[in-house]
Amino acid sequence: MREATRADHERLHRQPAFAALADATLDLPAYRALLARLYGFHATLERLLGERIDADRADWADLRAPRAIWLWRDLRDLDVSEDELARLPLAEPGQLPDLVDEGRLVGCLYVRAGSTLGGRLMAKGLDPLLGPGGENGRRFLSGCGGADAQWRQCCAAIERATDAGRWDAMREGAAVTFTALESWMNGGA
Repeated sequence: MREATRADHERLHRQPAFAALADATLDLPAYRALLARLYGFHATLERLLGERIDADRADWADLRAPRAIWLWRDLRDLDVSEDELARLPLAEPGQLPDLVDEGRLVGCLYVRAGSTLGGRLMAKGLDPLLGPGGENGRRFLSGCGGADAQWRQCCAAIERATDAGRWDAMREGAAVTFTALESWMNGGA
């Protein structure tokens, strides 16, 4: 799946805010703006996933785990008020990938779970901005909330979907998720 989505992944990392984060050249206002934009995407995506993932599916329990709460906490750490948080723009469901089948859903979960791994590398680059170590202001990027368990369940879901002949749908789900996130991060409304 990594090879199949490499171009999508690299394109997203060229998005200006992500590129500045990776280069450790992001200032505090730009970092707040990045987290706010990510919050608007992930808060809506979590609601969509909650509708699509059966709550009784133990093999996907960690994949259902919320991540937007970590963005909310990071923003609070960075002095964004409750009122400002309440006014943050949220993606509309139509701006997110259409998860019409399990293959596309797994592809979307691949992008979401995979971001927990890449985020850890970027979180280390925040030391000049936020000070060394700690999790305040970098919970989301650091993978709080069971990132390793999410990734393991995602890999297992990919294997099951591949065995069930859902490769093309998975790849499509990942591609449309990358595209939706890129569009949202670039100001798509």
